[in-house]
Amino acid sequence: MRRSSGNVVLMIAGAMLMGACQGNVGGGPAGPAGSGGAGGGGGGGGGGGGGGSTPTSCTDDALVVGSAPIRRLSNSEYVHTLRDLFPGVEVELPELPPDTLTGGFENDARALGASDVRVARWEEIAFRYGGAVTATPATLAAFLPCAAAASDLESQRACGETLVREFGLRAMRRPPTSEEVSRYVDLFQTQLTEIDFPAAVQLTVMALLQSPAFLYRIEEVAPEGQHVALDGYELASRLSYLLWESMPDATLLEAADRGELASTEQIEAQARRMLDDPRAREAVVDFHRQWLDFDRIEIDEHKRRVPELYPTWSETLRESIAEEQRRFVEGVLFEGEGTLSALFNSRRSYVNRSLAELYGVDGPADDATWIETELPEGERAGLLTRAGFLAAHAHTGQGSPILRGIFVTERLLCELRPSPPPDANVSPPTAEPGDGPRTNRDLFEERTAAPTCQGCHMRIDGFGFGFEHYDAIGAFRALDNGLEVNASGNVIGTDVDGPYDGAIELSEILSQSGRVQECATQQWVRYAMGRAPERAESCFVDRLAEGFTESGGNVRELLVSLVTSPEFRTRGLAATE
Repeated sequence: MRRSSGNVVLMIAGAMLMGACQGNVGGGPAGPAGSGGAGGGGGGGGGGGGGGSTPTSCTDDALVVGSAPIRRLSNSEYVHTLRDLFPGVEVELPELPPDTLTGGFENDARALGASDVRVARWEEIAFRYGGAVTATPATLAAFLPCAAAASDLESQRACGETLVREFGLRAMRRPPTSEEVSRYVDLFQTQLTEIDFPAAVQLTVMALLQSPAFLYRIEEVAPEGQHVALDGYELASRLSYLLWESMPDATLLEAADRGELASTEQIEAQARRMLDDPRAREAVVDFHRQWLDFDRIEIDEHKRRVPELYPTWSETLRESIAEEQRRFVEGVLFEGEGTLSALFNSRRSYVNRSLAELYGVDGPADDATWIETELPEGERAGLLTRAGFLAAHAHTGQGSPILRGIFVTERLLCELRPSPPPDANVSPPTAEPGDGPRTNRDLFEERTAAPTCQGCHMRIDGFGFGFEHYDAIGAFRALDNGLEVNASGNVIGTDVDGPYDGAIELSEILSQSGRVQECATQQWVRYAMGRAPERAESCFVDRLAEGFTESGGNVRELLVSLVTSPEFRTRGLAATE
């Protein structure tokens, strides 16, 4: 088939756009017609979001549900969906434009637009998958079993309708409507007549892969009322994209078809089944990658170190400390205690040769081999004492208590940080010639000593100085520039205020904080809904956070509570609907 035939499909998919998009587009760029996506930087968690009145009490039984904007599949969701839609089909994908971070996440509906470049990549990817499944009679029969017996025009037409109905169900995550079936069958039959059977299959697959129903998560709008119960297929998609970052599997689609996603017990059973699937590990780790900003170490300005000060720093070590964070989260949450507290306190680790040398433990003989180990007591405990966090929040020549403290306030406490004054000196502080030896803490304390700075830095540095036992690559140190390290600090303005000494004590304090558990809950709600929780939904977040605490901070139980909640199973209506 000629490559230019893809343009025909793009025109057909575009013509279907208006009829297919019946959800709430929200701010515009999030919908299928959006061009560039809104969105700011990947800052901290942030508090409440959109409008709506704040509830006067959380004792009422009234259901409060925020809006449910149309959401384009994020890059991760899109790639994973293709993987599960075409099992065993290997296709080299062109690079997609990066998703815009909003509130730290890649799946915020406000930022999920569709630029011209992205649309062109979608077309190219659709062409490659369509070509892959029709490349030979064997690949065609494996993809579409009825193709093997489709030897005449009548049987080929029937097979084409099977393709539209069965593949369309999986691609759209719901049964195609009668109008959609008619359109795609007409497309198939036109190409069958004008070209041949494989070309008709390829073009129909391409059309489905460029349809709004595939590329976007669209929930139907009800004409009246304040909120609407999701149907089984909509709920199946909410479940699968939260717990797997991918499409529903056959079991979930069959449950939707049979009406078996209606009760709390049915949804809980599906959620627990899905959490036992390997895809859940990948999805939960990816949530933490975004929430806790694991990718920060991938940014150029955070990759570099002064070679004279850190001769062991290398690209291999940098990649290793990034990989350890992912392995640690997966190990703790799926093979270990499974709690938020363990993420802060566990000494479990996974190391290769380079990481073992950095942490001072026995390790494998090479960097390709990873082993599970336990890090030294008194030096390491949880994510906040791992090189991935510490090196990502450092300067090229020294650790940064400010960057590390800001991480705690923004990412773990969900606080919004005011911008520094315009005249603030934000360069790393250095000692003056002739000053004699000074610690890193001395330099930062001097930099932020002014009363105009202390309004913010009393809290920020109160957290950040707890990490002074770790240098710019995350190595532990008892001495700094020949002087004893002072890693004491004072937690202020939380529910666990008080003094502490060192990052291990700080990690233990934070793990006991209800504010931190509430922040984690808020981030999961934001991730699940593709938007910040609205003020009117504060009782929902509070209720989940209370249950999270009662479960001992068990992340799996938080997810089960979230997906079985009435709020997750319901879509709200925007004011314009």
